[in-house]
Amino acid sequence: MFGTTSGAATIDLPNNLCYLSAALPADSSLLPECLINRHTLLPFFSPFLPCERVTQLEGDMRSGRGQAGYMRSGVMASRIHAPTHLRFCPICTQEDEKRIRETYWRRTHQVSGVEVCPAHEVFLEESGVSRCASRHNLQFITAGDATQALTPRCLDLSDRDHRALLQIAFDVAWLLKHPIMGSDLGALHNRYLKLLINREFATYTGSIHVNALLDKFTKHYSSGLLKLLHCKFTGSDHTKTNWLLRLVRPPKHAQHPLYHLLLMQFLGCTAAEFFSLPSSPSFFGEGPWPCLNPTAEHYKEPVIQECRLSPRLRDKRPVGTFSCECGFSYARSGPNSSSEDRFRVGRMISFGQVWEAKLKGLWKDTSLSLSEVGRRLGVNPLTVRRHAARLKLPPSRSGRRPKPLNPDVQLKGARDPMVLVEKRRACRAKWIAAMRQSPKITLKALRRKHPREYAWMHQNDPEWLKRHSAHSGRRVCSMTGVNWKKRDAEYAVAVRAAATRLKNNHGRPVQVTKTAIGRAIGAITLLQQKLHKMPLTVQVLASMVETREQYAVRRVWWAANLYSQEGVPRKWQLVMKANVYSLGETSAVKSAVDEAMKMLELGLSRSHAGRTAS
Repeated sequence: MFGTTSGAATIDLPNNLCYLSAALPADSSLLPECLINRHTLLPFFSPFLPCERVTQLEGDMRSGRGQAGYMRSGVMASRIHAPTHLRFCPICTQEDEKRIRETYWRRTHQVSGVEVCPAHEVFLEESGVSRCASRHNLQFITAGDATQALTPRCLDLSDRDHRALLQIAFDVAWLLKHPIMGSDLGALHNRYLKLLINREFATYTGSIHVNALLDKFTKHYSSGLLKLLHCKFTGSDHTKTNWLLRLVRPPKHAQHPLYHLLLMQFLGCTAAEFFSLPSSPSFFGEGPWPCLNPTAEHYKEPVIQECRLSPRLRDKRPVGTFSCECGFSYARSGPNSSSEDRFRVGRMISFGQVWEAKLKGLWKDTSLSLSEVGRRLGVNPLTVRRHAARLKLPPSRSGRRPKPLNPDVQLKGARDPMVLVEKRRACRAKWIAAMRQSPKITLKALRRKHPREYAWMHQNDPEWLKRHSAHSGRRVCSMTGVNWKKRDAEYAVAVRAAATRLKNNHGRPVQVTKTAIGRAIGAITLLQQKLHKMPLTVQVLASMVETREQYAVRRVWWAANLYSQEGVPRKWQLVMKANVYSLGETSAVKSAVDEAMKMLELGLSRSHAGRTAS
């Protein structure tokens, strides 16, 4: 049926499905696409994986590369364990027997994190069919043979953990029924960011309030529930990095679907609602956006295709910039609170050539008052005069001498040079007089005393202001007294000791990097910024830091040490345990795997010989 004599009964991501589909009767509707979407767990993983990886996964399942599919899905690298046995719902079994006189395995019940039946709100029961690698994987066992009549264990919906488990089951059932063949990781992050902003866990610029988020999350889910789902934060993960923070920060790698479902539920969103959210931030509604140039033929028509968000961290609200091809450009703050906000201008950036051409035409029409010109242009009369001066239009429209503009409100480039010189002289005189009157005055106090003069010079005379500023009053720490030779010797010893501890640490190996060493000795910043002053420490770091290949070899021997207590594994099991699948073809890693297998086989032979002799 599967075109091979060495296949196994696979629960999550079976392979050779093209061969299976071809072996079925000609009129069968079970094509490979149908088998994948309706009878495997790929729809559980695919919404949280990049589209190209889902395409590769589908190819692996159609062909015979089943193990490659497991590696691509990220199942093997996750801390979340698959259920040890196939599971069933007692009520589903009873109903099947009455309705069709036969029961079957439901794929929703076999998903990691699903502990209850979403249809009947009872806990799942384990069957006698193990999912662990053994000879049982060479058998296909029907649900009717492996299940038995049991009293259902009902949920207590007053228990928050039970409600959380039920919502996870609902979300998994929805994902399986509505296959999503891949997502952009950036789009997932944008959806989370919008939900986090609504809950005040993030700013519009993407900064996450980590402490508040972790505190609320650990209060929302009990430690018992997170431990049951293998999602509990351990050790230093709680404050530095963990799966939750990896989800809400800009993504680098795909994460297990169960992590996503827990975060969605915490943010008050179901899977169906989450994937209906826009894939990009929509603080200003959906584009295109209207051009608000009153002199253009496309006035208020949606012709602006792009909204650029301000990158300034000081903006507590999102600020979008809208630029039209006619040259009209404006900015406004969000988010939109009503449909009328689309037609609101917060700050003008540029009027553009169309608006300026209209101004020139109206300026020549002396029958129009200045107020009427401003009304047609959508600005006040003062703005009309300022831009007329900038464009060097005739100062008089009616033969009368116009009232001079206030230098403080004129446009840049339209001011009289002599006026600027006089303004600069007056501001400098006030500034110097204040400094002479109070020689010890701080810059902060001086700014508070002459705010307008400071603002003008900061914009128009910054170099002079910098040379004639009072001291800030801040205490400046001098580093001239640091004995870098002594510090270099001390840190060289500390770095070597820390690297040795990391390499000899019990448990899963940790790669020895400059960052890991800096974290271990509490001197990350020093190793990043002052390393050029410590040549001895540089040499020790160069000799102790591991490459990816060296780290992979160490993982191979760590995995071999674990298997020495369990028995001789297959070669692919050792490779997966050490997580060196992507580096398995490099010479050093390949040699380490071969030597480790020889060592394990030799150890088993000696042990067997000893037992035979006894």
